[in-house]
Amino acid sequence: MSEVKKYVTDQIAQDIIDTASQGGITYWATEPTDEEFAGLPRGKKWTIVEGVDDTGWGGEREVDEVHYLDADQIREAYADLLALDQDHVNRQIHGYIVESWLERDEKRGIETSHIDADAADAIVQLAALGEIRYG
Repeated sequence: MSEVKKYVTDQIAQDIIDTASQGGITYWATEPTDEEFAGLPRGKKWTIVEGVDDTGWGGEREVDEVHYLDADQIREAYADLLALDQDHVNRQIHGYIVESWLERDEKRGIETSHIDADAADAIVQLAALGEIRYG
């Protein structure tokens, strides 16, 4: 894990969250309310709300669970998905994770251009839910 922590910096964890929230997780997660944001525990950085919001179409907002994440949880999920014997994602998404690791460097960390919305979705799901539940 220390090797992953060296290359998956706090900024890279933020980049993964940004990629996920711009399209990767939007089919299973919704925007947090002010109250959900306010519940962010000390030491956590991101609020992920598992659920749907259909209020724009006359429906209701349904929340399954609110998850609070930190950079270490993102790093742990990344490390789990990087493992050659991982069984969470298909070969294509695993390949993106591996490529990001193979192209890492000491100055920039992992190569985040390989972390697309699908890979970011898998990382966030694993970090928040402990499994790949959606998609």
